Amino acid sequence: MFLYLGPGLGGGVLAVITGIFLTFVAFLAAIFWIPLKRFFGFMKSKFHKE
Repeated sequence: MFLYLGPGLGGGVLAVITGIFLTFVAFLAAIFWIPLKRFFGFMKSKFHKE
């Protein structure tokens, strides 16, 4: 069985891979970076008040 994969398929595959990668990075940022940033900001303001 022969299947023609046109040149437009490469762009679609690249878009899907990029979308999955960016979703994973955004997930990690939401889980780890944002709470850590909030925590360090809280600690910084706590030490500067005293």
